[in-house]
Amino acid sequence: AMGEQEVVKNITFLTSIINPLTMMMTSPQQQNELLTKRPSPTMPSMRLDVISQYKASDTSSGRSDDLLSADQSSKRSLLSNNDQSSVANSAYTGYSKQTAAPVLTSVASPVTGSSILSPSAVQSRRRKAKSAPPRGFKAKSNIPPLDFGSAGLIGRGAEMSTLKACYDRLMVEDGRKELILVGGESGVGKSSVIRSMDSQISIEGLFVEGKFDMNTSNEPYSGVAKAFGVICRKIKEAGHETILDLRQNLRKELGDKPGLLVQLIPELQDILFAETSDDSSHESIDRVDEAEGGVDRLRFAFRMLARVFSSVFSPLILFLDDLQWADVSSLQVMEYLISDTENDNPLMIIGSYRSEEVDENSLLHIKMAALREKTDKFQFLMTELIIESFSVSAIEKVITTVLPSLRVDHIVGLAALCHKRTLGNPFFTIEFLKMLHFEGMLSFDKTTKTWTWNLSEIRKETMSTANVVVMLEQQLRKLPEQVQALLQCAAYLGSTFREPTIDLVWSVYGRRLVDTRMKPVASLLPLLVADNIFEKGEKEQYRWVHDKLQEAALSLSETRRETFQLDIGKTLYYGLTKEQVEEDLFTIVDLINNGNTLKRPEFATVNLRAAEKARGISAFQAASEYASEGISLLQENDWVENKSTALSLYTIGAESELVLGDVDAAERYREVVLSRPDLSTLEMLPLQIGKAKALGDVELRSKEALEYCLRLLKKLGCRLTWARPLALPQAVVGAIRTIKKAKAKSPSFYESMEVSNDTKQKYIGYLLSKAALNAYTAGDTAMYLLSAVKLVDITMEFGLNEFSATAFTFLGIMSIVVLQDYEAMEQFVTIGLGMLKKFRGMHASEAISVGSQMGLLWVKPIEAGRALAEMGIVAGRREGDLVYTSWSIATHVINLPYATGCPIQTIVEGCPAILAEFEDIKAGAQILNTKNYYQMFINLNDPSCEKPSVHIGEIYTDTKEDHRGNLVHLADKLVAEGELVFWHEDYEVSAKRALMIGETHAKIAPANFWNQIESFHRGVALYAAAIKTKKGKYKRAGNKIRKKLATLTQYDNTTIQYYYMFLTAEHLALNKNYKAAKMQYERAIEAVGKLGHLHHLGLLNERYSDFLLRELSLEKESRYRLERAIGFYREWGAVHKVKALESRL
Repeated sequence: AMGEQEVVKNITFLTSIINPLTMMMTSPQQQNELLTKRPSPTMPSMRLDVISQYKASDTSSGRSDDLLSADQSSKRSLLSNNDQSSVANSAYTGYSKQTAAPVLTSVASPVTGSSILSPSAVQSRRRKAKSAPPRGFKAKSNIPPLDFGSAGLIGRGAEMSTLKACYDRLMVEDGRKELILVGGESGVGKSSVIRSMDSQISIEGLFVEGKFDMNTSNEPYSGVAKAFGVICRKIKEAGHETILDLRQNLRKELGDKPGLLVQLIPELQDILFAETSDDSSHESIDRVDEAEGGVDRLRFAFRMLARVFSSVFSPLILFLDDLQWADVSSLQVMEYLISDTENDNPLMIIGSYRSEEVDENSLLHIKMAALREKTDKFQFLMTELIIESFSVSAIEKVITTVLPSLRVDHIVGLAALCHKRTLGNPFFTIEFLKMLHFEGMLSFDKTTKTWTWNLSEIRKETMSTANVVVMLEQQLRKLPEQVQALLQCAAYLGSTFREPTIDLVWSVYGRRLVDTRMKPVASLLPLLVADNIFEKGEKEQYRWVHDKLQEAALSLSETRRETFQLDIGKTLYYGLTKEQVEEDLFTIVDLINNGNTLKRPEFATVNLRAAEKARGISAFQAASEYASEGISLLQENDWVENKSTALSLYTIGAESELVLGDVDAAERYREVVLSRPDLSTLEMLPLQIGKAKALGDVELRSKEALEYCLRLLKKLGCRLTWARPLALPQAVVGAIRTIKKAKAKSPSFYESMEVSNDTKQKYIGYLLSKAALNAYTAGDTAMYLLSAVKLVDITMEFGLNEFSATAFTFLGIMSIVVLQDYEAMEQFVTIGLGMLKKFRGMHASEAISVGSQMGLLWVKPIEAGRALAEMGIVAGRREGDLVYTSWSIATHVINLPYATGCPIQTIVEGCPAILAEFEDIKAGAQILNTKNYYQMFINLNDPSCEKPSVHIGEIYTDTKEDHRGNLVHLADKLVAEGELVFWHEDYEVSAKRALMIGETHAKIAPANFWNQIESFHRGVALYAAAIKTKKGKYKRAGNKIRKKLATLTQYDNTTIQYYYMFLTAEHLALNKNYKAAKMQYERAIEAVGKLGHLHHLGLLNERYSDFLLRELSLEKESRYRLERAIGFYREWGAVHKVKALESRL
């Protein structure tokens, strides 16, 4: 049996290792506070209020930062000799000699790896131990402890200067963000160098830390959530007023559905919701497609959170530790935050990683490569820093500081030996010196207060392959049996764990590991805290003080690790409350999966639960992996006995793979389900609608997606047409009938409509919405009308569904297309937007985009479109609706500014950012659309463009593939080409093209907002050509456009009103009614002047100048108008137009 003094010696040795390590984690100021405020040796050595709740020690650095964080005032010992003796003698009291025997010989594997001491040295010391009484820590009290805190940040000046330069740059460059990735081998001191930033930031700023754990590397968002949780706690310390302001800002941006973030960051609950808040006023409505938009909802939510938090703490520095263990979702969030071009607040993200664990196939390596490519596009700066091991000279400085000696040659010799034994690794160097100190190889001269040593003896009795984990494991094996067992249990719970969790594992599973009566956890944890193995945090939470200790504890159960994990996972899953299991679900399921080597099928349901939670928080990589694991555990009879579980696993698997972009994997899951003869059409639908999404939204094969939707609708008994050749007349008749029926209903009818709970009708609604969208983009007007009409019909018959709002906005557009009834359009769009309230904004961006860009902007001032577009953007980002959010962005940045004559340079400057965003989210149709108009603006604005009227350039060059299967893009392409010809060629050339193209755009994209300006410019060119050539074909075509605009002048669209005024002036001039024409020209110019549309101020003055000279011979007034036109064109930025007109002066 091990003697009590030997136990004390082992515990004291661990304490001697860990206590100095805690000093490495802190800034000089924090170290002084620890040293001056520490009332007793049982107080934890580290108190960090600003950094993460359980600041995990840098496993890569091994907290070698004994070297890294102390000033000269902290040169006192962490514990006095009396303190050390007190701790040593008080630890683990109550254990008899019998209970302190070597333990777990049947459980743990023999120690492998190299010892720090040579075999002969080990044997020698064992002989000495047998011949002499056990030597406790008191026996060495005449030797002072080593003080590594005074070593400072030795050898890290260059790295600290680099970090300081990044910080200084962050504070002076508005809107720029800093990403710093710090690599290096385990133990080189990465975290300590990074934490030195904490003392650098301004008082208004905040440094927080989140750590990823080797045991929970699959847990989504773990490190990110910890960091944001710390920020939430700091905000709550700021007071009630600050919380109210933040709550208002966050709720304004996130809407009334911030639940996704609260799931990830529970600390947000108190910030987002008042204690008396009742959020049950809205009905809980499930989406047909649970995965749709999830990733993008999360992107927006995290970005908004970072924007708000970085506006409170300036700068905000996020330190994400051990990125080599981060899951793919966490790495994606890091990218979301650093690439947010709309966050103008100073934000710095620092990540550390073990370079030896990151190769070209690792997630982090791939993400780093992707980030390097995005720095310019997304306006952030990326710095990569590698921290190397100590040189011999650096070790000399450490020894000089820690072990002052009178003999320089001794210091040089020991430094060289340390470097040889440890290869310069700072953590190993420190542990090597501690070992020499503990084993009595260092002597202290009280007279000279210097240290001496026998270098030959040290060289003889040590080996060059020291392994600190093995050393710590050897020491742990000397601890009492129950202490070892508890440490093993805790090691599998991660770097942090809660007391109820370890208590459950200990009470259920611990009895299998010990032969004696079990001590309660409540009595063991304080001892481990006192000896600096664990640190106690808030709310009964504990953390390992050092990752190397956790790794050593894991090694104790190496031979039966899988069984150990399975048993602990089962204990937690079946023993914790439902709420506790939900909180730690990923950790629990990972333990079960890691230990389930026999593939026991009963754990398929456990994986389904984890997959559902992962999908719910938009961690689709994790959802995919849990679904795959669950599927691998399924048995053939599960399709009969547990059909719901089997079907759900395949559904989540397919959904997740589709979101991740692996269409083939999603298709394989789908084929398995569709091959089952025992499944109904309704049960198969969740997987089938995934293919409709893949065809239309991912692959942009609109026609194929439409046909697929129609086949699925037919299976559900919803057939839109019996004969495709008759579809258009059928659609027109159906639209007229439905419009009349819907108009006849009173407003109260729509206000009192209930939400439908009919599952079949929900799926029909989903498929109809997809059919309508794909029909529109494919240019199939008949199927577009039929789908939209049917959506309205099922809403009126069965009640509201999540697509009803969009259905009524579609009906509004049909009122224009079929009946030219703009009043009905406005009525139905208003009804549709009102329905959004019952669905908490679900599909709001779609309804807003369709209702405004294709509806309301025909009867409202175009300037009102900006607010509507902004509403669509915010609503779409909240819901993760990439398609319509992107269209709203394009409307806001491109369409509306062009229609209202904003300076072209402003539009050009906005295009790269939105194009980068569209490329980032792989929004194919919007990418083509943006490139199309971006090139148009460059041709208008770039003086170096040799052929501005030709729609070709570096940004966009037409290819046949660009618009294949997507006629809406073809329509946009025709608009851009026509606009360039209109602004740069003779008007007769533009008129000829107008006759050839005709109403193509309006036919392909009926009611589209672009039709307004495109029709107006065609009209201007046609009248100009008619005046010049006197040809009737131009006049007739111009009159047709003018008459169409006349029907819209009764509404509030002031832009269309001046369009009509000007075309009327041209019409009067053509008919030689010069007096009336002159008055109409001036009325039109006055109207556009009030609106400030620069391009049309130039155009109208140009055409009026031509009229004054040609018909009235008023040279002076004509020249004045031409000069005015040139001035407006110059202000607008049409450089080639300016040059052409100047040649006429």
